[in-house]
Amino acid sequence: MAINTIFKSVSADYERNLDGKQIVMQCNFDTTSKGGVSKVCALSGDVRITKTQTMSKQIKTSGRVSIKLVYLDAEGKLNNFDYISDFSEDINNDGVVSDMPCIVRASVVDIQSGITGAEIKVQTVVELMPAVVEINTVEVLEDAEDALTLKQEQQYQKYICSVDECVEVSDEYSCGAKVDDVLFFDAKAIVGDVDNSDGKLVITGRAEVSLIYMSEGVVSTKNFNIPFAQELAVRDENLSACITANVKENRLVIEGSESDNTFKISVNVELQGFVMQTCLIDAVTDLYSPTNALDVSVEEVCFDRQDALMRFEEKIGGSVTVENTDERIKSICSCIVTQNNLSNLVAMDGALLAEGVLNTSVIYETEEGAYKCMQVELPYSLQFDAPSVVSSTMLSGCAIATDCSYKVKRDREVEIAAGIVISVCAMTRVKNTVVKGVEEGEEIAADSNAISIYLPDKGESIWQVAKTLGMPIESIKEQNPDLGALMAGDERIVIYREIG
Repeated sequence: MAINTIFKSVSADYERNLDGKQIVMQCNFDTTSKGGVSKVCALSGDVRITKTQTMSKQIKTSGRVSIKLVYLDAEGKLNNFDYISDFSEDINNDGVVSDMPCIVRASVVDIQSGITGAEIKVQTVVELMPAVVEINTVEVLEDAEDALTLKQEQQYQKYICSVDECVEVSDEYSCGAKVDDVLFFDAKAIVGDVDNSDGKLVITGRAEVSLIYMSEGVVSTKNFNIPFAQELAVRDENLSACITANVKENRLVIEGSESDNTFKISVNVELQGFVMQTCLIDAVTDLYSPTNALDVSVEEVCFDRQDALMRFEEKIGGSVTVENTDERIKSICSCIVTQNNLSNLVAMDGALLAEGVLNTSVIYETEEGAYKCMQVELPYSLQFDAPSVVSSTMLSGCAIATDCSYKVKRDREVEIAAGIVISVCAMTRVKNTVVKGVEEGEEIAADSNAISIYLPDKGESIWQVAKTLGMPIESIKEQNPDLGALMAGDERIVIYREIG
């Protein structure tokens, strides 16, 4: 009797991270026209990708690095410099094909400065991290007529679309005085949640804006926390997306009267990632026939499934002391977050560990009225509860700093506190057994024994017992009702057959 097999095509698409690439960019700031330079107080850099194109074995990408500098001029007065530099790079990889879905995430992993005369030399190290979607179609055996089948609920994943959208957020602040100069204006963004309730896909997060300005000879700091929400055009059930947020552009406009200026802030946040959809298939993973020998060929299909986007938040702190024992701090002008490198994410059963270093710059005024600055490193190692995470979970993420605050202790020591917000994408390696083909062999001779006794091995499944005996599971359990799904190894299975 011929066995009729029914196959169904399903997608087993997945996101794959490719080998990254580091590029080094150098630029020089001539401060001669702005009073020269005596010391760099704060240096920060951001990078964003402006264009990505996949070709055969190659990814072409271009981007923009923006650098912000706060420094003391030759007379010890605070000054600033902003600079933008564009770049284009090719990333070669044999696994890349033309027009495959691709995004390139970028980050500043190191930034250093040096002074030569009136010139500030800055070196920025940018890491490019490409990710592509592998499109994979699998033939899954759904049923086999006239055969006894073992079925398993399997999960598969389909690529739906790439996300490349922008959302603009804004805020304003009346400072109650005339603004003489803006020393530092920077924005960071992070995604906090991706919600797929009611068939919608809504991305929420927030932008963190830092503003340092001088008004009537006084340096002031203002931080803004601006939430955002963006609903994507795609709608369906069982959608997931690991989305990252970057600041595409930020703008600052000063308005108001001569004695009361108002800051109007707008931030253009760019959202990037891949949308996937999961489905459940009741697949046949093994089969046999009581009447004919079967040659069943199987293979293992593996892919990385997007699980969830998780957000964690914690406070960190530290302190720094002025090196000059004769120097006393009159007041703190600002605490600038210059860099926040999330260096490591470790998955554990029910938890995750996040490690990194937050770099800040403290600008202060001495009792003699001079402006000074000092750099502070705040390393952190934070453990968070994550019930859905196991040790084999693959993690990727990013972090931003929020609400950097400071307090002077004993005239020379500064205590610093900051919030760390971490966005983590979790993925799980899925392994599905797939039947590739079934060939029917010779007819099996009927067992002439009226009674068969079978002694199973420990750990043998009821399915393996049924396959060995060439009988349906229901018939075996009907005659041996105490059998469980797995054998303990001390069972004595008795089968009574009708002999015609």
